[in-house]
Amino acid sequence: MEQPWEMSKYRQIGFLMEAGQDVDPNEYLTDSTRIQNLLRGGVDYKDKKKRYWVDEQGRDCFAIYARGLDITNSDRPVYWQCDGNEMARVVKTRWLEVRGSFWTMNLSPNVLYKVAFKLKMLTSSSTMRGQTVNLKLSLPDGTYQERQANLPSHDSWEELEVGRFTMTAQNVGKMEFAMEQLFGRWREGLIIKSVEIKAASA
Repeated sequence: MEQPWEMSKYRQIGFLMEAGQDVDPNEYLTDSTRIQNLLRGGVDYKDKKKRYWVDEQGRDCFAIYARGLDITNSDRPVYWQCDGNEMARVVKTRWLEVRGSFWTMNLSPNVLYKVAFKLKMLTSSSTMRGQTVNLKLSLPDGTYQERQANLPSHDSWEELEVGRFTMTAQNVGKMEFAMEQLFGRWREGLIIKSVEIKAASA
């Protein structure tokens, strides 16, 4: 069952307020245009670690930026560098380990969601292009998903799907995800923008 319109709108306005937006919870009753634009356009949280938006069907979506992820050795510039507030770039590494978590209670109920890394290569000659990585997803209901996939080969943004789940009462809680791989030699060039948690198209 979908949420009543008023309930879902109050939830979404609450997310806008949590992100630091100056909105009146009753503003949508008199003129909802500004709130609808914020929801559809998306808003960054003040700490620049997360982004919130709703899709065309009004479903809650989130992105966790690279600075909100736990990236092994990201505090050592010889291995990783931050490109702006959002992205992290591999300078050189033999061990790729990126972990994160998310509280699913913020998602729309009874919706099929997918969790995916948003990635690209610095250049088409980057030595991490096409490399195989292990992707893991642990859900509140106790289930666990694991798969292998290849990193992007080009310098345009691509999604690397970790897994999918339906937002049920059993899946309310802390979700954890990871991307890992041990390389045989030094590799470079991967850029991580975010992990997106959004409704699956199919």
